[in-house]
Amino acid sequence: MVGDDPNPPSCWKSRLAIALPIALGLALRVAAARGDYWLDEAWTALFARDARTPGEMLLAIGHGHGDLLTIAWLQFVGWGGSPLLGRALSIACGTAGIWIAGLIGLRRGPGTGLLTATMVAISPILVTYGSEASGEAAMLLALLVSIWIVDRALFGRPSRHAAAWLGLAALLGTLADISMLFGVAALSGWVLIERARHMPTGRALAGTGALMGGAIAAVIAALLLTLLGTYAATAGWSIGTAAFSWPAFLAALVHMLAFTIGWTPLIGLPLLALLALPLTVRRNGALADRVPFYLIAILGFPLLVALLRPEGNALPSYYLLVSVALLLLIADLLAALIARQKQPAAVAAGMILVAGLVADAAIVGSPRGDPGKAVDAMIRRAPGGAAVMLDNGRDSAVLESAAASRVYQLLTIESCAPARFVYLSSDGTRSLPLAALRCGAAFRPVAAGHGAGLLGLDWQLYERVR
Repeated sequence: MVGDDPNPPSCWKSRLAIALPIALGLALRVAAARGDYWLDEAWTALFARDARTPGEMLLAIGHGHGDLLTIAWLQFVGWGGSPLLGRALSIACGTAGIWIAGLIGLRRGPGTGLLTATMVAISPILVTYGSEASGEAAMLLALLVSIWIVDRALFGRPSRHAAAWLGLAALLGTLADISMLFGVAALSGWVLIERARHMPTGRALAGTGALMGGAIAAVIAALLLTLLGTYAATAGWSIGTAAFSWPAFLAALVHMLAFTIGWTPLIGLPLLALLALPLTVRRNGALADRVPFYLIAILGFPLLVALLRPEGNALPSYYLLVSVALLLLIADLLAALIARQKQPAAVAAGMILVAGLVADAAIVGSPRGDPGKAVDAMIRRAPGGAAVMLDNGRDSAVLESAAASRVYQLLTIESCAPARFVYLSSDGTRSLPLAALRCGAAFRPVAAGHGAGLLGLDWQLYERVR
């Protein structure tokens, strides 16, 4: 069978080896989950606090503040609960995804399984979303499970009730993040192409429907539920999406690719060459069985986005399907070359892993800017409570959630009411001033934070000069 290890790695040693990257990935995700909620997480926690009914949860989704799974989890944790506990669901899903990735690689052999699991464990973009209180980690776990099930159904030992398990994974994945839609579409295309190689078109379509029909139906159901919330949400502040623009689209792709393998996004557009990597796999080679999926997910999906120009495509998280597929493909290619004693492949694998760990260290060292340090600074200076002036109302949830976790009385205001502190934030596109002048008073900086990586904000806290 194409691409299969002639000696299937069923022994306990092969599976035990995957435990090492699982432990590493768990440690990285826990370390990256330190600090208080940043902007998106804080608003999700706020809406989870206020959503008392299923209808209100749908309204939160419609406003762009989280997903059903994350909102439900944060309701369980409670307003003011530990941010680490609030991120525990993502940590668990991200860590479980390492195990599933290792199982996907194990069909090739123990070496591929170990390398695949290690790359997924270390990948900075997966560490980032595997340590955030959001739905991406749960979606990625559902996506990896779906890839594993389809891969086994097409080339290995099919799982019992594979179609039902795919439907459940698709439903949970889409409820976690609607980008699961892209993964189900890519997998359906892969199944159809593979079926069409061995049977007439009609039977190929029927076979694809038998395996993927439940997943497709689950995605449609979850999308309808999400659209219901979007339709009902008619008021309130929300994190909007921008119309398509070529600079934003290309920048999102560059950042996604860079943080997938730990390279710096300063390399720029040359990183886009990675999207053509599936074209390097020989059609008759040992790795050809997964080529249709890689072509659709890595090359076809970005091209489709460029053609259709949908809204919301300016975020690197929009292309997590590309990240996952690219990591699987790179592990496939490098492991195959290493098995043939190609030294450059071993060097390349080492460079990717080291680069990923360096990027992870930066993420861990500056956890999304950790806005909780601003509240800590206010507690030291005004232990009985304080008022803080904001330039942007979006920052209110960030400070309120950090204050709630410390049981600190904090009032956020946007007017010229008397306030001892001023809090300013930036997404990195503008520098923050050395001093602040607000409402006829001068404020000096007393604390600051910087967000490194894909998520987080730069911020600075100022205190009134007496």
